[in-house]
Amino acid sequence: MANRVRVEHGATPFANPRNGAAGTLRAKDRPYRIELTFFAYGAVGLAGLAHSELLARLAELGANTAATTPAHPVRCEELSQIESRIEEIAALRASLPFGIDGIVVKADAAADQEQAGSGSRAPRWAVAYKLPAVHKVTRLLAVEWNVGRTGVIAPRAVLEPVVVDGVTVTYATLHNPADITRRGLLIGDQVFVHRAGDVIPRVEAPLVEQRTGAEQPIVFPAVCPRCGDGIDTSQQRWRCVRGRGCQAVASIRYAVGRDQLDVEGLGGTRAVQLVDAGLVADVADLFTLTREQLLALDRMGGTSADNLLAAVEAARTRPLNRVFCALGVRGTGRSMSRRIANHFGSMAAIRAADEAALAEVEGIGAEKASVIVAELAELAPVLDKLAAQGVGVGETAPDAAVVPAGADGVVGPPVVQAGPLAGEAVVVTGSMTGPLGALSRNEMNELIERAGGKASSSVSKRTTVLVAGEKAGSKRTKAEELGIRILTPQEFAELVADLLA
Repeated sequence: MANRVRVEHGATPFANPRNGAAGTLRAKDRPYRIELTFFAYGAVGLAGLAHSELLARLAELGANTAATTPAHPVRCEELSQIESRIEEIAALRASLPFGIDGIVVKADAAADQEQAGSGSRAPRWAVAYKLPAVHKVTRLLAVEWNVGRTGVIAPRAVLEPVVVDGVTVTYATLHNPADITRRGLLIGDQVFVHRAGDVIPRVEAPLVEQRTGAEQPIVFPAVCPRCGDGIDTSQQRWRCVRGRGCQAVASIRYAVGRDQLDVEGLGGTRAVQLVDAGLVADVADLFTLTREQLLALDRMGGTSADNLLAAVEAARTRPLNRVFCALGVRGTGRSMSRRIANHFGSMAAIRAADEAALAEVEGIGAEKASVIVAELAELAPVLDKLAAQGVGVGETAPDAAVVPAGADGVVGPPVVQAGPLAGEAVVVTGSMTGPLGALSRNEMNELIERAGGKASSSVSKRTTVLVAGEKAGSKRTKAEELGIRILTPQEFAELVADLLA
């Protein structure tokens, strides 16, 4: 019905229900209307009910639930009953009135849910059983080799377009050369394609029995496809021997982004100019630029040069977490950079940390710790140059549980982090106004952590403060239900006023 209405108004059909619903909710000034409905699986404001009772109450209120479908919930007393019900629903998958990619097993009793609690992202009283992805067959037309910001060379499959779960797939992940070899893929093969997690397209095995003899081997690059230099093949993920130097422009653009060093006026064109002129090879070189060097660049006047130098000078004082994030260490991002900075307190302590020490940071396991240690060793020349320029040498008060190392590697006593938000777990939602209006969400999180608190993106029982701006939505509702302290942007700004000055 929705696609019929849409086509009648000259628009293309929706590819799938998910895209159709999302597009309809965002649409403005359409000359037609699309009716939407939904199947409810939970609610806020009805605390104390068992899950089965909650679904029954939702049905009484007029909401659609799975209770009216063949996939209706069943209360199970034994593991064998759960396994049997999963098999039944999986068999019904194609005939259900909605798409599913898994089945959720939930604790029914409210007391059991309360005892299990919730993590920062999901309840501990519910477990998802993922169903096998839907596979389609198409032809492998070619393999492209792309070089990422850190120099990693990643293969990408070019496919004959095929619709998988309502989405037209033309490209798919191939991981690395070893993965291609393991699967025995050839150009021209008929291949199975699925969307991992029903999102990311991936190529599985070839249909060997369908081969005609016209298939051709996949040619692996002998040199870096971007710069022509050598390739380090010692790891499964091949990498240009120049590392970040191969994609210096991309590395610089990332480093000067708003949530990293925030160097205004240094866009893509300027970054290309600086790299091509040999003035900048890495982020540390930005802090050695002179006015004379900039004026020698094409279309760079005195005012532009002065503004850029002023922006670079301001970047010298960025906090530790932003400087670390600007390095683009694999396996880290804005949130992880904040955690690492808060955990160790100084760049010297981070550099002195071994794998075991890094693995103690929340969200870093042994595997990621080894990658970070290797990355920091590779970045040692850049870090040395940054330190010589006085960038990233400032310290931040580490977490209370941390025993940080000093510049000489000597471990000192733990430092208790203080501030107006000490011991608080803070979530920000809605649009900020007043003194907070100009801050990005990342800057808000930084402000929270400078004030001694811990920033989070979701409301849970561990949350102690919610900063609720305009259009706060469901997070405010959940905070009210859990009895969490709620502050307006103005109240929060007053609480951290000393840090906003």
